[in-house]
Amino acid sequence: MFGIPGEIFWPTAAFGTIILTVFAGVALLRLLPHHKSRALDRPDREALEDLQARVGQLEQLQERMSQLEERVDFAERILTKQREGERLGLPKG
Repeated sequence: MFGIPGEIFWPTAAFGTIILTVFAGVALLRLLPHHKSRALDRPDREALEDLQARVGQLEQLQERMSQLEERVDFAERILTKQREGERLGLPKG
């Protein structure tokens, strides 16, 4: 081709095409908009901290609710035993 032997022209053309493709890709990547950084800006950070605080409060409330449920269950068992004793006519004591 163009007076150059094929065993020299085609490998050179292929290598040149690869080089041009790489440079075109780099240029294209530079033209694309940059991704937003992973660092949170102030309003997002404050909102995240607020959510974390609320989750902490919710976890505390769930723990307290669990404790209250246990107390209610215990009180119900005591009342049930007392009522069964009254029905059977067992002496209190």
